Amino acid sequence: MSEDRLYPNLAIDTMVAGLDLESPALPEPPTPLSPEEEEDSPPEHPLLSKIKSKIVNEIQQEQLEILRGIEPKYDNKLYNLQQSAPKPRSVKARYQDDDKPSYYGDEYHGMLKRPEVDRLLGTKDGNYIVRESMTKPGKYSLSFVYDGAVRHFILGYKDGQHIIGDKSFESIDTLVHDGLISFHVAKHGVDQIIAKSITLRRIHKRKAPPPPSAPPIEDEITDEESGEEEDEETDGKNADRVELRVKRNKNMRKTVRVSEYFELSRAVEKKHNFKKHTYYGFPFCDYCSNYMWGLSQQGCQCVDCGQNCHHQCAEQAPPDCKPSAKLISKVFGVDLTTVVMMNNTENIPAVLHKCFHVIEKIGLEKQGIYRVNGSHDDILRYKEMMNKNASLSVLESADLFVLCSLTKMFLRELPMPLITYDAYQPFIDGNSLFDHDNRVGQTKNAIRILPSCHFFTLRALTQHLNTVSKMSDKNQMTAENLAIVFGPTVFRTEVLTAENMMADLNAQKSVMKFLIDHCWRLFA
Repeated sequence: MSEDRLYPNLAIDTMVAGLDLESPALPEPPTPLSPEEEEDSPPEHPLLSKIKSKIVNEIQQEQLEILRGIEPKYDNKLYNLQQSAPKPRSVKARYQDDDKPSYYGDEYHGMLKRPEVDRLLGTKDGNYIVRESMTKPGKYSLSFVYDGAVRHFILGYKDGQHIIGDKSFESIDTLVHDGLISFHVAKHGVDQIIAKSITLRRIHKRKAPPPPSAPPIEDEITDEESGEEEDEETDGKNADRVELRVKRNKNMRKTVRVSEYFELSRAVEKKHNFKKHTYYGFPFCDYCSNYMWGLSQQGCQCVDCGQNCHHQCAEQAPPDCKPSAKLISKVFGVDLTTVVMMNNTENIPAVLHKCFHVIEKIGLEKQGIYRVNGSHDDILRYKEMMNKNASLSVLESADLFVLCSLTKMFLRELPMPLITYDAYQPFIDGNSLFDHDNRVGQTKNAIRILPSCHFFTLRALTQHLNTVSKMSDKNQMTAENLAIVFGPTVFRTEVLTAENMMADLNAQKSVMKFLIDHCWRLFA
C-alpha cells in the first residue's frame, strides 16, 4: 500500500504551505510540546515522521538555494506523473477483416457505431480500438479510454507514420500512450506546476546579485537651462539631438544623439527561433526546469541557440537567445541580429564590415563600382568560404567587383530586409514631404523603429556609399546611381508582387538617395 493511501490527510499542498513565493524565508520551527503534552500525545508513526521530515528538509533546501543565488534544480514531478499514467491496451477484434489497411493490426474493428465502441472499450483506462468512419468511408478514427470516458480522434497515415493533429508516431500503441500521458499530466495540474517553477526562477533572479553595470553617464545641462544661446551656425548638430527626460530630476534633461539613443535604450535582443522537437532520453525544460512529458514532440528547441522549452514556456521565454556558431551553418541568408550575435561583432556583420573596408581601400576610383557584377563562380566560392567560417582575410585578395557583388548578395538574402517591414511605410511616407526639415524629422522617426543591429548596419552602409559617391567624378557612381542599385535590395515589402514592386520603385530610390546624401546628419 502506498504512503499517500496510508495517510490520506497528509496532502502535499498542506506540507508546502510554509513556502512564501513572494518573500522566501525559512519556515519557522513548530512550537515544542511541554513534557506533560508529550506524555499525553499518542506516539507518531515512524513512517509519518519520516515523510514530514523529508518534505520540510526539501522546502528548507530549496529556499536556501534561492537565498544563496543557486539556480533551482530540475524537478521530476512531471516525470513521476508520466510514469503513473495509464498504459495502452488494445481491444482486439474478434474477427479479422481481410480488407483492412495493412498498417493496422488486431486493434482494427471495421465500421462501428459510437454505442458499440463504448460497449467494447468499457471504462478501463488505456483501452483503445481503431475503426472506419461510417459517414466517410476510407477515413479512420482512434478511440481510447481515459478517466472512465471514451475519447475519439481522427486518425491519419502517411509515409509509415500514424498521425493525429500535428504529431506522428511509428505505432498506434505509442500514439495512444502519448495521448494518455498528455491527458494524465493535464488532469494533475501541469499548468500550476510549471507556473510555480517559473515563479521560483523569477525569485532566484531577483535575489541573485545584479551584473556589474556600466559607469554612469554624466548629465549634460542643456543650453536652455544654462542660459547660454547656441550659435546659429551649428551645421544641423542641434537638430541631430533627441531630448530624453531624466526621471530622477524632472527639471534636468539629457541631450543625446540618435546613435547614443540606440546605445542607451536598446541592448541587442533576439527572440528564440523555436521549432517543435522530439526528444529521446530524459528532456527537461530550460525555462521552468520541469520534465518535458510525452513521447513525441514533447517541446520546442531553438534552432539558433539550442534552448529547450515546453510549448507553454516557449510563449513566455524572454528574448535572450545567444546564437551558437555550432548550430548555424552559414552566414548568408541568416537573420541580421543572429549573425551579429553569433560572431560577437560590434553591431554590424563582420563580412560586411570587411567588404566595406577593402572596397574603400582598393576601389573608390574604379569606374562601375557596385554597378558591374563580378565573376559568378568567384562570388559563389567566396560566399561558400564565408558560410564555412573562413578567415575574413581571404577577402583582401578578392576582386573589387566580387566584393561589391558579395555585399549586395548578403543584403538581398536577408530573411528580414535591412529596412524592416514595420519601418518600410514610415520611410516611404517621408518621401512625400517637401519641407526639408520635416523630411529629416520623419526619416529619423522611421530610423528609430529599426532594431539595433539593423540601425547600425544601415548607418555603416549609407556612410560607406556616401564615401563612394564623393568619388563619382572618377567612378561614375553618384548617390542617385547607388540608390538605383541598393533601393530594391534594402527596401522590400512583406508580400512581393510585380505590382507593388513597380509602384514603390521610385520612392525607394528617392529615400535611398536621401539616406546616402544626409547620412552624417540622420545617423549622427
